[in-house]
Amino acid sequence: MTLVCVAAEADRPPRLEAIDIDTGQRRILFEPNKGLERDIAAVAPARMIRWTDVRGREFTGQFFEAKNAGRPSPLFVTFYTCQGFLRGGLGDEWPLASLAEQGISALCINALPGFRLDYVERHDQGRTAVESVVAALAAEGKVDPDRVGMGGLSFGSEVTLWTLMHSDVVAAASVSSISPTPSYYLLNSLRAPFRSNLQLMWQLGAPDETPERWKTISPAFQLDRVRVPVLFQLPEQEFRMLLDYALPLLRRKQGDLYVFPEEAHIKFQPRHKLAAYHRNIDWFRFWLQAYEDPDPGKTVQYRLWRQMRAHGSGAEYRGRTGETD
Repeated sequence: MTLVCVAAEADRPPRLEAIDIDTGQRRILFEPNKGLERDIAAVAPARMIRWTDVRGREFTGQFFEAKNAGRPSPLFVTFYTCQGFLRGGLGDEWPLASLAEQGISALCINALPGFRLDYVERHDQGRTAVESVVAALAAEGKVDPDRVGMGGLSFGSEVTLWTLMHSDVVAAASVSSISPTPSYYLLNSLRAPFRSNLQLMWQLGAPDETPERWKTISPAFQLDRVRVPVLFQLPEQEFRMLLDYALPLLRRKQGDLYVFPEEAHIKFQPRHKLAAYHRNIDWFRFWLQAYEDPDPGKTVQYRLWRQMRAHGSGAEYRGRTGETD
C-alpha cells in the first residue's frame, strides 16, 4: 500500500511524495520548487536548535544563520509555531531565509506544548524564550544581543508586545495582529460568546469590571514600557481594535502603521504578502543594520523612519553602533 502526501521541511519547499506503508521507503513524485530549495541550501539552510530558559524549560526553534564572516549578526525572532516550510513564520510575513541572506540571522521559536489558560503565564514564556536564546547565541559569538528584532501574528503578535512591555531584549518590532484593548472589547461585546471566551482565555471582564487585569494585560495601559520602534502591518478586519495603543505610538514617532484592504486575520492576497515581506526586510535592516535600500520608490518610507530615529526611537541601538553590515 502506498500513501501519497505533501512533504516539507523548514528550509525545503513542499513536494509530492509517495511513501510505501510497509517499508517506509519514500519516492518523490513532483518537486516544483527544487531551484528554491537549492538557493536556500546555498545561502541560509535551517537547523533545529534547543535551549533552556531560566526556569529550565526546553524550547526548540528553526535557526537560519546569516553568513557574516565570523562577526556576530543581528537577530530576528518570531514566536508561535514553526511547522512545515518556513517562508516567514505563522502567517508568512517575515521571510526568514531572506533576512539571513541580508545578514540578519532569523529564528522561529516554537511555543511550549500544552495550552496555558493564564494569560500572563501563556505569554511570558515567549519573553523568557527570547531572552534565553539571545543569551545563548550571543555567548557562542553568533549574534549581537544589542541588535535583536521580533515579530509575529496572532498569539505571536501578543507575545511580541508582551516582550516589549517586560524586557529590553528587543530593539525593533513588527506586528500584524491585535492585543486586547478597550476598543477590542467594545466592538465585540454584544456577542455573549466573546465575553465568556475573554473571561476564560484572558481573565478579562469589561474594562470597568476588571480594571487592574486590563492594566496588566493591555498595551494600551503599558505604553510607558514600550520603548522601541514598532511596525504595524494590519488587516482591514482588525486594525481599528488596536488604535488604542498604535495611535499614541504614531503620535510620539515610535510607530509606523499600514492597513491592507479586504484582508482578514491572515493575509492571503499575493501583492499584500509581497509588500509585507519587503517592508519587514527594510524595517529590520534599517533598525538593526542602519541600512537603507536606495530604491527611489522607498524615499517616503525612509524619510519617516529617519524622523522616528531622530526623535529617539532606537536611540539605545544607535548609541552602541552605527555600522552597516
